[in-house]
Amino acid sequence: MNYFEDIYKKRLNRYGTDYQSRIQGKREHEFELLWMKSTYKVEFNYNDMYHPGCIERYKQDETETIHYLLTKVDLDMPNGTVLMIPNKNGEDKPWMIWYLEEIKRSGYNRYIMLKMTHFLTWTARDGSIQTSWAYMYGQENNMLKDEIRSRSRMDTLYAENLKLSFFVMPLNSKIKKDDYLIIGEGELQEQYRVTGYDIQSSNGVEYVSVDPIYEFDLTPAPTKSEEDLDEEFYWLEGGTE
Repeated sequence: MNYFEDIYKKRLNRYGTDYQSRIQGKREHEFELLWMKSTYKVEFNYNDMYHPGCIERYKQDETETIHYLLTKVDLDMPNGTVLMIPNKNGEDKPWMIWYLEEIKRSGYNRYIMLKMTHFLTWTARDGSIQTSWAYMYGQENNMLKDEIRSRSRMDTLYAENLKLSFFVMPLNSKIKKDDYLIIGEGELQEQYRVTGYDIQSSNGVEYVSVDPIYEFDLTPAPTKSEEDLDEEFYWLEGGTE
């Protein structure tokens, strides 16, 4: 047995073939050990594959709206991606990738994750039905104020309308000003009108300001038959002089 070739070089190069790659390989190996031991470890689906990660609390209060997601460095996921991540009870909950935190010489990626709180539905201008997860932020909630201010250019929201709310959501080209948004179902359903949006501040993420409005009657208009009188359809078709 050649000790130098068979044992020493294999041990030396198990994390890489040069100094830099060995250091980086050691960091990545330490992350794998951290994941196996961590009480925050999760497995989540992305692109039809399951990946290991650690979901850890961010510097904030008990509402647990923002978390860190630690993943392997070779897993590249764009901003605005919604992941279903299991909670402590094993239930999948939606979290959106807000942005990737830049960390030099790290053995893992650290994504800033925003918990999705609402499921939106609306009819786009082309007639298609659109849906999206979103986090709803109200002006009475100051927890995310500084963080959202730093990510979005919508600073005027804080000065112009103290009752204004907005959604942080994945970028969607189908949402426009004055669109009619619906959230919830049944007695808990609410309706909002889009008053503005910012699609430039954060790649892959959109900030949509909204105002609450009354519920629209979306029932299709009745079709006039030969037996119906013109007066009965006056408010739908107008009258004749």
